[in-house]
Amino acid sequence: MVRKGISPLVAAVLLIAITMTIAGFLAYWATSFVRTSLPETNKTEAECRFADFNIYSCTYNSTSRTVYLILENRDIDLMQLRAYFIFANSTVSDAHDLNTTLPANTLKSFTISGVDNFSKISVKTHCPDVSKEKTCT
Repeated sequence: MVRKGISPLVAAVLLIAITMTIAGFLAYWATSFVRTSLPETNKTEAECRFADFNIYSCTYNSTSRTVYLILENRDIDLMQLRAYFIFANSTVSDAHDLNTTLPANTLKSFTISGVDNFSKISVKTHCPDVSKEKTCT
């Protein structure tokens, strides 16, 4: 009785096909696993690492109840600028949205009306740890 098996060529093709199928499943699983396991990088956090600005000047006109503010930006475009007024009793006003972007390497002026009896101004940006305070003259 003669037994016949599959030819060596067919066996090699089957082994390669099975190996490639398993490799495909493992690659798909590995990319899905890594994508869900690693934390997403925060673009804002990365760009804000180098953010810095300064309150170049702050002038208060008590007659017109108006604050004239000049901000100086150094490194990156700053967005979502908001001004807060700090009063003598340490309370803080609601945000005054400055409605603009402060481009990098620029000075920009702002006017805020309707403010009384504050001791300092605080300006915050879209970067969580980037803010400045100043006493207006």
